[in-house]
Amino acid sequence: MCRIQNVTRKDGTYYFRRLIRLGPDKPFRLRFSLKTTSRKRAALLAPAMTLICERLAMNMAANIASDGLNAAQRAEIFRRQMLVERDRLEIMHAQLHILPPEDHEDIDQALSLRLGASELAAMDGVTKGKVEDFLVARIDPEADDEPIVVMAWSDLAASLAQDGAEEAAIARLAEIGVEQSALREAMARKVVNQARIEAIREFRTTLTNPGAAYAPVPVAGYEQLAQPASYAATPSTPQAPAAPVVAGPWASMTPTEAVERFFEHNPRTGGKDGTARRKSGEPWTNKTREQFKLPALLLEQVMHGQPLATVTHDHLVQLNTCFEALHGPSFRKSPKHREMTIWEIVAETAERVRKGEEAIAKAAKRKNQDTPLEMPADALTKDQLGLGLSTTNRHWGFLRQLTDWFAKHQPIAALDYSAFIEKPATDPRDQRDRYTDEEGRQLFSLPPWTGFKSYGRWMAPGDLLVHSAFYFVPMIGWYTGMRREEICGLALDDIEFVDGNWQFNVRPTEIRRLKTVTSARKLPFASELIRLGLPDYVLALRAEGETLLFPELVRESGKGTMGDTYSKRIWDHIKKELPFLKAGQATHSFRHTVVDSMKGAGISPEIRADFAGHKLSNETQGRYSKKHMKLLRDATNAIPKVTSHLESFPVALLPKRLRAARKARIKPLNT
Repeated sequence: MCRIQNVTRKDGTYYFRRLIRLGPDKPFRLRFSLKTTSRKRAALLAPAMTLICERLAMNMAANIASDGLNAAQRAEIFRRQMLVERDRLEIMHAQLHILPPEDHEDIDQALSLRLGASELAAMDGVTKGKVEDFLVARIDPEADDEPIVVMAWSDLAASLAQDGAEEAAIARLAEIGVEQSALREAMARKVVNQARIEAIREFRTTLTNPGAAYAPVPVAGYEQLAQPASYAATPSTPQAPAAPVVAGPWASMTPTEAVERFFEHNPRTGGKDGTARRKSGEPWTNKTREQFKLPALLLEQVMHGQPLATVTHDHLVQLNTCFEALHGPSFRKSPKHREMTIWEIVAETAERVRKGEEAIAKAAKRKNQDTPLEMPADALTKDQLGLGLSTTNRHWGFLRQLTDWFAKHQPIAALDYSAFIEKPATDPRDQRDRYTDEEGRQLFSLPPWTGFKSYGRWMAPGDLLVHSAFYFVPMIGWYTGMRREEICGLALDDIEFVDGNWQFNVRPTEIRRLKTVTSARKLPFASELIRLGLPDYVLALRAEGETLLFPELVRESGKGTMGDTYSKRIWDHIKKELPFLKAGQATHSFRHTVVDSMKGAGISPEIRADFAGHKLSNETQGRYSKKHMKLLRDATNAIPKVTSHLESFPVALLPKRLRAARKARIKPLNT
């Protein structure tokens, strides 16, 4: 039996076999003979061939990544080619009305022949990369006397006024400003043929339902029926002229283009570039603007680049079907996903589910059912599919806001969003469970607080202890009940020493906004935060010239919030070590722990509201007087002290290189 890696033996001869995967596409298998019957020689050749394969695969993957077209570029080529094909098909059909071609006297037959042949040619272009000449025949089985028409595709294509896929691909690449290369031209040629197939199928649909080709047209009024002569004629009130149907840019505007116009028309969103400010409030944050853009982008991909004016309820149903077929935790979380269309991500997710189902089916056939199921690394099960309710509700809410505004400028079909927006089945107060005292002690007994291995292995036990976001963010959350963004976005200037006491000044800054106006508040340091070195940590950072409490959470790209960075790079690793976590339990659950603890200890509603940043009707102007701050400090005693087992240590900062802004697309911390 052959036990050499990547080598098999057949009829005494050794063969090299290797599975090569380039990106998300289907892998291909190499198999060739090593031309030897000597096991010793095969053992020498196999590692060398494996190394060569790895180098070739890396070079090919690098070339594809640098020389190919990304998903956004392919989508734009598809959209532009669809517009070209729609016009071409309409012109071709109108020409048949003027004078039927020589091959047919019947216009329907001529049109059917041309559409069918064009679709076959485009299918060849997609699958083979080129269109080879072929014969096209039309046979009417119901008419024996009807002659059989046979034509070459090259002759028929000339009558269609259709550019070759090569010329069209080069033209589209030039239009989107992408430098031409052999690989890009080949990829663009495939997209051109895909657009032609879709345009032909769309054209057939509009032939059966002609009105579907246009946006709904409002009816201005109706003509009054003629009255009998016996009735006295009454003077009619002159009617205002009907509002003209808006054409031009509105009729051809895609959903993403409509979003940009929406921003421009609504200063409350920040305006066209996001910098416009209102006198009576803050504009939308970049995060909100990006959240508003996303469902419009996904709708545009579902509509294959069609104008927003043509949107129908069926498109919303298709988008909802895609939402149900996606994996929420991983959807658009990686740079790779953000360059893919929703259709491509759905297909990738379906492949992951297939792997998971195969693994489950194989496990079910095993004789020993006691062995635990081992799922492939990227495999999924069907019950893991579907975006979260809050996410889909946000998408539908933003889409409804966009289409309601758009309908004021361009008539569109009636859209029923109530079919997709759902109310939570549970009380919002019950959606996030608080932590018990024992769960808090388990949390703060993990390596980041008791000693970790290295900066690359925070969750492995070791002797290293460092004051950082890993150490202090959960601790501040536990002893103050502050929101995740409020903690992660703290500046050093937000830490105050007043009348001999340390306190947080939670206020809106350039780094992060607050959720509500009443979220602005001042909170005292709990005694455990002081004992475990938070003041010393603040002073040490100031001495180093830092301006933020947790500078390691800043992204170099400026995208996303510091709270998002914390969740992805830190909390996602911590929660894996907490088996008691339930759905909904996260950093936000610290707020419930604080409020519930104070409520159980009989702390007044005013003090509890100050900790949570909630509004009370009987708030007084002396809210942050010395007397009131003393009440807040006393209230911290009601919060369970779950860190009393930890020993304080001299202030220890992260190395400066780890406190610098993180570069884009950096891999998460290894655990």
